[in-house]
Amino acid sequence: MSSLREAQKQLTRDTIIDRALELFTHKGYAATTIDEIAAAAGTTRVTFYAYYPTRSDLMKDFMARVNTVLDRANGPDSASTAADLVDVVCSGELPGILAWLESRAALWPVFRPYLDVLDEAAAVDREVRTLVEGWHEEVISDLVRGMELAGRFPEETRHIRGTLAFTQLDYVATLWTRRKMEPNREHALEVLADAWFHLLCDER
Repeated sequence: MSSLREAQKQLTRDTIIDRALELFTHKGYAATTIDEIAAAAGTTRVTFYAYYPTRSDLMKDFMARVNTVLDRANGPDSASTAADLVDVVCSGELPGILAWLESRAALWPVFRPYLDVLDEAAAVDREVRTLVEGWHEEVISDLVRGMELAGRFPEETRHIRGTLAFTQLDYVATLWTRRKMEPNREHALEVLADAWFHLLCDER
């Protein structure tokens, strides 16, 4: 019985998240009300708050979905980490970097809508901004860790290198998913991979 109850709870949670994503995407984060989300999910305001006492709690589940899609697991320091990204940077080979970027680009349609909403929410909610900035730092830390394991570059330059690499990736992904422009994805990823290689791997 308890397993059935848990399954029902998860179904309700998933439905709320799915309907919230649709509303946030079409109406905007600030313009969407809790009552609208609850009604779209076929539930009530009371039930919504039972699952998500604040909007920030809902955004935490958005981030959890992003981490699940990207196979980012909790690390020993409680930060999420992507072991394959660390390995790719540590190996320092251009084909491996390109393959990793291509694998993530294939997932953009799945997880970028959540990140777009999170970015919008971060602009008006300090708690969400802290959550998003922390997630950015986790990805940057994976890049730094890869350079550390390879013994590559002076320690004092690794974080800025990781920050620049992450910013490049985020920019290309945003252009692609929001359709502000239509870069050729294959060419964009090749240029991005080359930039990552020189930033993170090439010490010449």
